[in-house]
Amino acid sequence: MKSIYFLIVLTAAIGCSMKRLPAVATLPIHAVKYNLAPCDILPFEDKKISLLPSIRLIDCSVKNELTPEEVEFEFIHTSGQIFGKQTGKLIEEVNLNTNEYGANYYLNYAPINGVQDSLGRWCCWNENANISINYLLPDELNAVHIESDGGMIYRASWNVGSQPRGLAIILCGLGGMQHASQVLGHALLKRNWAVVHMYTALKVPDYSMEIKLQNDEPALSVIEIFNSKYCEVINATKAVRNRMESKFPSLGDTSTALIGISAGALNAPAVYNEIKDDIDAIILIAGGANMFEIVQDGAFTNWKFTNKNELRFSKIELAKMNEKYLQTPSRDPYFLAELLPKEQTLIVHAKWDHVVPFKNGDMLYERSGMPERWIYPSGHLGLFATFEWYAEDIAEWLQSKVN
Repeated sequence: MKSIYFLIVLTAAIGCSMKRLPAVATLPIHAVKYNLAPCDILPFEDKKISLLPSIRLIDCSVKNELTPEEVEFEFIHTSGQIFGKQTGKLIEEVNLNTNEYGANYYLNYAPINGVQDSLGRWCCWNENANISINYLLPDELNAVHIESDGGMIYRASWNVGSQPRGLAIILCGLGGMQHASQVLGHALLKRNWAVVHMYTALKVPDYSMEIKLQNDEPALSVIEIFNSKYCEVINATKAVRNRMESKFPSLGDTSTALIGISAGALNAPAVYNEIKDDIDAIILIAGGANMFEIVQDGAFTNWKFTNKNELRFSKIELAKMNEKYLQTPSRDPYFLAELLPKEQTLIVHAKWDHVVPFKNGDMLYERSGMPERWIYPSGHLGLFATFEWYAEDIAEWLQSKVN
């Protein structure tokens, strides 16, 4: 018991010693305008279709070698009302929204304590897919069954009865709606932000999995793998932002914040690059640059790359691939960090992070022009386990930048 008490006291003492460094005065970065290929996605006609009163099931799957997913929303009809089977919560709306960013299924729960929560699933297909809106609609059993090339789940929350003071988009880590995401979202909701949490569910890449690179130039294969995920997150963010601005037209005249947590911070610079004219502040928590290194060295990934004959590359071959990777412009934070708005950017690191290695966090910091950063004296998990100690400070930092 004494040892547990000592650990709690020690952890609290460490948590109070977050090192906060102001932005470093450096010469302006003359960012290069990278000529990146546009994201390939199948557009749809702009429609909003109510799936009430008869919808009973929405079943969405992603067929992807690295991250296959199965996501299901099931509904229970009782006394003229509809409830979520998994949550038991009363549901007021179930809609399908299609537009140039893909298909977006979402439901709105009945408000609780003045807060309305919403759950959604965004789906996309490659541009050459043969998919019509009819494929997206319920069948004769009032069920939706679709397979898509990509998809993301998101949760949105807002205070009922008032116009939001802005939109905060939180790109979550591989674990989805974890403690840190919830705590930060709650802090922002208290300040009357409309908050969106976006994450990939339900399956994450396996530890130490082997990734076969088919291209004769393997570094280019790696770039293609990462670019696919970047484009998913970019278009999902655009789709959800479109949905929120349709709900609250006033958001177009307020502030938008982009917050990346862990894996979300690895995607955030790519998202920022696509919608930078609409982003007023960006926060990167436990992020880094050079994804090629991160997925190999990270304690939760430890990926092993192989050639098309399934033979692992040698250390010398990997070093050459890394050199080629960093010479080829892509959506990796290594390149896009220099486009971030230095005075409106906050970087938060864990000093002994081995999941997104701190050396790659340092690289992100340097490539982004050394903006303000906070360094937490712990590892990756410690940073998030005690997130409530400084979530309010992050929310206050954001307020100071957008007022």
